Amino acid sequence: MKNRSNDVALSEVIGFVLLLAVIIAALSLYTVYVVPINGRGEEIDQMNYVEEQFTDYKLTLDALWTSRLINTNSPSPVLNVTPVISSATMILGNGGNSQQGTLSFPLFKPVASSAKISINTSADTFDIDSSNYHASHDTIGEFPLNITALDYSSDNYYWIQQQYSYQLGGVFLSQDEGTINRISPLISITNADNKSIVVHVVPVQVRGNGSYTSNTLVRIDTRQKILPNYNISSATYRNNQWVNLSITTSNNATAAMWLNLFKSLVASEKIRSSDYIISSEWNPGSKRTTVFIKIEPSNPGSHASLYVQRAEFDVVFNTVASEVT
Repeated sequence: MKNRSNDVALSEVIGFVLLLAVIIAALSLYTVYVVPINGRGEEIDQMNYVEEQFTDYKLTLDALWTSRLINTNSPSPVLNVTPVISSATMILGNGGNSQQGTLSFPLFKPVASSAKISINTSADTFDIDSSNYHASHDTIGEFPLNITALDYSSDNYYWIQQQYSYQLGGVFLSQDEGTINRISPLISITNADNKSIVVHVVPVQVRGNGSYTSNTLVRIDTRQKILPNYNISSATYRNNQWVNLSITTSNNATAAMWLNLFKSLVASEKIRSSDYIISSEWNPGSKRTTVFIKIEPSNPGSHASLYVQRAEFDVVFNTVASEVT
């Protein structure tokens, strides 16, 4: 006679195995599909946060720079000689979203991303020239400048890699598709009442030799430097036949971005096309491209006024305890 109790026991085992298989399949689907989606969302939120932080940083440095100028209309502006230190904290990566320990389930949580923040001096240069500036053999300004930048470089797992950069007083974003200008540098080109053109430039430089890689908080301390040669805005440079601004770079994406940026500067102020030339030159020897805008007013008797005021900041990174906000 057949023992039916064995069938019952066998069916319970089969049922348990099937239930376990369903649970494992569900967890596998969660790990393969849901976890990357959550991680992608967290990293997108983190990069949006970084953009906001760089915007705030740019506005803070603008305030530090302008607060030191008491009389900007004078050929030699009066300076406040006690610059203030500005401190800001920034979260690098989204390391706080993953938990470690024996009671956590790391497979069901997005991998924590980190990031690197650093001060870099690139091989790219920024130059200012005019019919009177270099003709006078004046070395004030020390142009061309090797561009320095405060860079945030992501180490994302689920979202595209992005780098935010504060340089020359502007905020730039580099990613797979190229480089774009988020906030324009401190360059303005405007029409004057006498049909002349006024060019204002503040070539901001950030100095420091540190870098910090983490997925926690870092404090950024910034102090403005007191420069002996603060401007080149004397009367000698206000009546130019032409003014030329140029960027030289080995990066094609950067060259294309600056070409578009120069075009947007003259378009926003409705500068006549006969008053400027925007172009680029490729140097096969150095394998670098120079992108330039040459302002040369075409009206008889008109001129190009050049106002340049330099600003430099010392930047230091300091660690911050993760539980301190």
